[in-house]
Amino acid sequence: HVTGNLQGLPTPDLIVICVKTYDTDKVLEQIRPVVGEKTLLLSLQNGVENEIKMAAAFGEEKVLGAVCYIGAEVLEPGVILHNARGSVAIGEIDGSVTGRLKKIVDIFHKGRIDVQLSREIKKDLWIKLAWNTAFNQVCTIARATVGSILESEVMRQLLRDTMKEVSAVAEKNGVYLNEEIIEKSLHLSSEELRAVKPSMLQDFERGKRMEHETFSGFILREGKKQGVPTPINAILYEFLCFLDTCSIKELNL
Repeated sequence: HVTGNLQGLPTPDLIVICVKTYDTDKVLEQIRPVVGEKTLLLSLQNGVENEIKMAAAFGEEKVLGAVCYIGAEVLEPGVILHNARGSVAIGEIDGSVTGRLKKIVDIFHKGRIDVQLSREIKKDLWIKLAWNTAFNQVCTIARATVGSILESEVMRQLLRDTMKEVSAVAEKNGVYLNEEIIEKSLHLSSEELRAVKPSMLQDFERGKRMEHETFSGFILREGKKQGVPTPINAILYEFLCFLDTCSIKELNL
């Protein structure tokens, strides 16, 4: 059943939120009428702020964390090109393994969706943020695939430096991303994601709004609050703010 109006619908056991992060606040208000006492909320979105917003709106006890790893592209309405990976990690925010978590993982498995139960979902979210902040933004500015960026040692170093700034901010939030994790991200991207055109680049090419506020924008805000310098992310953010106000036609691209 598909609907654009939640009024009158029965209370769900689980709500999976899959919108772009700039629509999170709006969606949380839309679902409020159907969220019941036992309803659980699961975000399959980018960034590390969604779970915080969900907890603030409905209570920490209702929130589960998740990370989605997939390379895909909408070729045309109803036609999806799946070109890399395709897995999900789900976990309790506090790292515990609960009955409700096991049940949800089992439901995903029955739907033939590759899901892993994570005991470190908060760390997983920050690792994904580091990748997105580097690859999504650099590939968009360069208008290049993951593989094209990785062929340049100069660009590889830019990716490293961008992720190191994310790592420094993550540490202030109690999450430790060492250099081994950064190098592993680069290696896996080189092995498995070379053909991927990141979602932000796809959005830019379609003239859609981009998620830079969720990536470098968040790192800038959080870095300022925590006293962590983030000069590279500041530059990326300014580039993307400019691109977000211009169409490809206007830029003669």
